[in-house]
Amino acid sequence: MTPHIYPVARYERAHEAIEWLGRAFGFAAGAVFDGPDNTVAHAELTYGTGTVALSSAGPLDPANVWTTVREGIYVCLPDPVAHHARARAAGATIERELRDMDYGSREYTARDYEGHLWSFGTYGMSHAEGPPVFFPELRYRDGPAAVEFLTRAFALEPGLQVSGDNGQVHHAELWIGDGALMVGSGADREDLWRGRTLCTHVVVDDPDAHHAKAAAAGATIVQPPTDTSYGARSYLSQDPEGFLWGFSSYRPQRSTAR
Repeated sequence: MTPHIYPVARYERAHEAIEWLGRAFGFAAGAVFDGPDNTVAHAELTYGTGTVALSSAGPLDPANVWTTVREGIYVCLPDPVAHHARARAAGATIERELRDMDYGSREYTARDYEGHLWSFGTYGMSHAEGPPVFFPELRYRDGPAAVEFLTRAFALEPGLQVSGDNGQVHHAELWIGDGALMVGSGADREDLWRGRTLCTHVVVDDPDAHHAKAAAAGATIVQPPTDTSYGARSYLSQDPEGFLWGFSSYRPQRSTAR
């Protein structure tokens, strides 16, 4: 089993979100499991070789910590038992202990250095073989400490790292298997983040054409298509419920820090 990283989002109007994300961004609905009262218990939306998980944001359930958040990260890996022991020893806050789930996964849930919610388990979502196209980016107050924690506690391997102002991390890429997580920190780009702490980046061949389709469908364009200093072209948008999505020709590659 090759580890994979999946962004997770919980929508107030999940069925409408599935339709809109397909129309505006070209995501295809894979598995969709309905919940009670026209809710979505779990859905998997695909784009190329990648998958993002989606469900309904429901009432607070003390037995399910995921009902307290709107977004987070799920990592599929082969040995959650050893991973759980490592995370606990490193001081991660374990929100839900290792257990067997009714859908066949063995998993646990934890919070990272600044409270982002993660689950680690054996459940593999549907995706095509090939390089991933979804790359979640988490925003931290203290980027260097976050990178150190994620490496030590969650076994992510550091790759490219670009320093920012005042010792912060402008951009870092951490790997597990073939999947990468991006990390950013510092005061720059706060106008683009708009108070969010998770942005899901998607690799697209033609950001301009993708942008035109998304804008026509009513996406809020946070940053129009722009040529970056590192040779890519990208744009940033928000969907109707405020989740951040970046679409870019840039694909992370394993690299040394700089």
